[in-house]
Amino acid sequence: MSTSSNKPIYRVSFSSPTTDKDGNAKLSQATEIGAVFERRNGKQGAILRLKVVPANIAEGVIFLTPVKNQDRGFA
Repeated sequence: MSTSSNKPIYRVSFSSPTTDKDGNAKLSQATEIGAVFERRNGKQGAILRLKVVPANIAEGVIFLTPVKNQDRGFA
């Protein structure tokens, strides 16, 4: 698959629910699972590419973090 610039515009991270030592609900440390890319030819929308699909994706939280211009590598 080819995108317009092959550089992501957002990093996609996932955090699953867990509890701390006192039993309080919290989110685990976020793990990068993919990236979002612009579509070619100025088309609306974006392309989501995941390297990993967490087994508990329905229970967790997905974060989209903008990628700074100087850091547009797909990590």
